[in-house]
Amino acid sequence: MLFITLHGGKPGETPHKNNVHAYHKDGTKITSCVLDETKDLILDELRSIRLVGKHLYVVNANQTENSLLCYEGSETSYKFISRFASRQTCPGILHPFDFTFDGSGHCFISSQDTNVVTRLRVSADGKSSNCAPVAPALPANGTFLPGTFVPSSVGSLSGAATTPVPPPAGLEYSAQGAKKHSVRGLIWANDALYVADQPAGRVKVYDATGKFLGQSNSVESPVHLVTHDGVLYVTGGNEILSAKLTRPAGDFTLSAMKDLKIKNASGMAFGDSGHVYVASRTENIILKFDSNFKPMHFDCKLTDNPEFLLHI
Repeated sequence: MLFITLHGGKPGETPHKNNVHAYHKDGTKITSCVLDETKDLILDELRSIRLVGKHLYVVNANQTENSLLCYEGSETSYKFISRFASRQTCPGILHPFDFTFDGSGHCFISSQDTNVVTRLRVSADGKSSNCAPVAPALPANGTFLPGTFVPSSVGSLSGAATTPVPPPAGLEYSAQGAKKHSVRGLIWANDALYVADQPAGRVKVYDATGKFLGQSNSVESPVHLVTHDGVLYVTGGNEILSAKLTRPAGDFTLSAMKDLKIKNASGMAFGDSGHVYVASRTENIILKFDSNFKPMHFDCKLTDNPEFLLHI
């Protein structure tokens, strides 16, 4: 089964787009409302989604909400438990996009509008969090938003000025034209945090102290990060890029997968049998491949732009 989040927006007009959708492995829809309706909680622009044990975590990216939500359930029915993290508890969380856990009691969440990665301390029951200390690798005399783990190279994006950290350690930011480009996908792997710096066109790597370890070669618009069998996969442009994770983590080279073109590739997920699912954000479809990335028949058309995929 696949869980899918969509671009969403205007919840009063199109509420079906602002929930987690579930699809069978043959591409047929099961439900467009995996998450239950909760009073005083507006689901709008859902993004990253992960299942950890019995808890389903979902980014609620609308700028009114700015939160990472925690649900509990099974199959295709999940009930709201708590706001795991929000801008009210961690001011660095503004227009969140992706998150990841390190397995050692921390959660990392990227925010597009502050252009930072915030580190959170996870409660023992997994239902709440608070800001962890600022990363030890950051300048000791600097001013940073609470919990900052990876800083921005621009210090004027939040309400209070912060200390800019020059690239490559600091994340680049672009506000040229109608769209803003900033930090996107995250994944904890290889004992390090991999971060998609979209405006820099690179995936950057940081150790457990927040120290910059290295980065990828320059690629087109990296957004989503997934790992499988020791390989890092990156989507965001019109292709899938990959690199073998090597120890120690540091500089690495991403290579486009030969003869594989997917228009505006977004979310990606691996199934238990080795099948691969990749979303095309502007085509509003999910594509399916075998373990060798050979196309398979999969008729899965969506009502909106797909963002993240989760294989259950």
